[in-house]
Amino acid sequence: MIVPILRIKVSTALALMMTMLAFSAYAEGPAAVSGVVRDAKGTPQIGALVELLGPNLAVITDTFTDDHGRYTLHDVSPGNYNLKASGSFFLPTLRENLRVLADSKIVVNLTLNTLYEAFRWLPAKPRQADEPQDDWTWTLRLSANRPLLRMLEDGPLVVVSDGDGVAPALKARVTIRGGANEFGDGGLHHDFEMQRSNGDDQLILRADLGQTESASLNTVVGYAKRLSPGRTLRSVAAFEDRPDIQGGFDGQGMQAVVLRSSETMDLMDGLSAEFGNEIEAIHLGETQFANHPFAGINIHAGDNVVEYHVATSPGAQHANEIDRAGTLAPALTEKDGKLLLEQGLHQEISYARHIGNVTWRMTAYEDHINNPVVSGGGTLSLADWNSGNLLYDPNTDLLKATGQNFFSNGVLAEMRDRINDDTWFSVAYAMGNALTMDSLPGRVSLEDGINSMHPRRASMLSASMSGKLKHAGTQWRTSYRWQPTDTVTAVDPFNSELPDPYLSLYVKQPIHCRMFPYRVEALIDVRNLLAQGYRPFLTQDGSTLYFAQAERSIQGGLSFSF
Repeated sequence: MIVPILRIKVSTALALMMTMLAFSAYAEGPAAVSGVVRDAKGTPQIGALVELLGPNLAVITDTFTDDHGRYTLHDVSPGNYNLKASGSFFLPTLRENLRVLADSKIVVNLTLNTLYEAFRWLPAKPRQADEPQDDWTWTLRLSANRPLLRMLEDGPLVVVSDGDGVAPALKARVTIRGGANEFGDGGLHHDFEMQRSNGDDQLILRADLGQTESASLNTVVGYAKRLSPGRTLRSVAAFEDRPDIQGGFDGQGMQAVVLRSSETMDLMDGLSAEFGNEIEAIHLGETQFANHPFAGINIHAGDNVVEYHVATSPGAQHANEIDRAGTLAPALTEKDGKLLLEQGLHQEISYARHIGNVTWRMTAYEDHINNPVVSGGGTLSLADWNSGNLLYDPNTDLLKATGQNFFSNGVLAEMRDRINDDTWFSVAYAMGNALTMDSLPGRVSLEDGINSMHPRRASMLSASMSGKLKHAGTQWRTSYRWQPTDTVTAVDPFNSELPDPYLSLYVKQPIHCRMFPYRVEALIDVRNLLAQGYRPFLTQDGSTLYFAQAERSIQGGLSFSF
């Protein structure tokens, strides 16, 4: 009886062992990795090489993308890998620490970039050709297929990582600048900027201390976090103290608090959405509150992009731009001693197509603008001061006045061409309504000058070039934007991507000196160099005031990056 019992136990053990081996073989089944390879503008890349690399960077398997930019790697054993994509005229893209589980289907989308695009630090929205290089924006792309710029640990090759790569942990910069600055920005300034990135989080700190008769202060704190693949939350808090800005009826010293938040999300492949809000609280003799929501949707289909956006304030329109320094100052004016904020309703729908190095874009827009801000300057009389119809900055002799509300609709046509890896060219044409000011004979009051403004149809034409000199490291941008000289507001005023009015020039030049352990750059920024578009008039007491699309501004300084 012992032998049969033993045989039964042995056969049971063998059956159990075979079952476990079969289950183990099933559990360790191969996986698949697939995705889409695009360029920085979202265009699928045909024939890009995708390689699966082991921990020692040896090639395990590879494939090429199809005519829709898609790839699939079959029969991938469980383990940790690196995924690399490369293509002609692009930098390689490397996704590190890709963990593959048994019987899983992993989707990894990759983005290829040129060297020029990579060195521009790849903002969450492709940086425009004529956009200033000195304003740090959200340098960390946090959504699913948007990259980080970094350096490989084993060499100087610059690569772009689409996943959990390590971004630069800390960047800091100090800038000393001065010159004939803009409204509320006069005197010598010390700017401090810091960015800290850690995985899916990014923190931005800025401080601007101005030295005039009364020191001004401008501070910004920004935070970005990836909540999930394809979904990013951003928030910004700014405080501004301009003690020299003066308003009518004994109002002096402006303080403003601006709170902004936004969220972007990928709804599906080729479809994304964004929305956000701005809250402003401004004090200048009295306190004014405002709330400005915005939203948009973006559709990618191959080389074609269709977008729709709606906004209620020129400063807060896009989720990835809410920390831009030039948009955080309140668009504030005054009328009859009461504070007013420029706002309204802006809607636009655009179609863009990318062909080779050229991008074409056509936009139709509609604006309802309330309390438009009109810039001016000159020495004020006591009557002008007591009118309560302007804000005045004694450090720059510049003023802000309120134009009449108006409606505008029109179109904007743009073309951008990457001439080579270091040079961009863009041209744009727009038409729509703008406030104009007729010549005023004789001596008139400030109120008469403001009341003489009226909207009329006008056109705008702009051209710009920007680039970088490889050997010298010089970054430069020059632009010219023309409008009829009797216009005192811009055509398509909600469009912050157009160049500054008339002739403008920006240069940033690295200064190589072994004495400094950090990077030093000299910069100069000139706007409306020829002081065009001024509409002067003689006031009742004989002084001269003027209104203009934009005042001439000349700034220069040194920047120290750590």
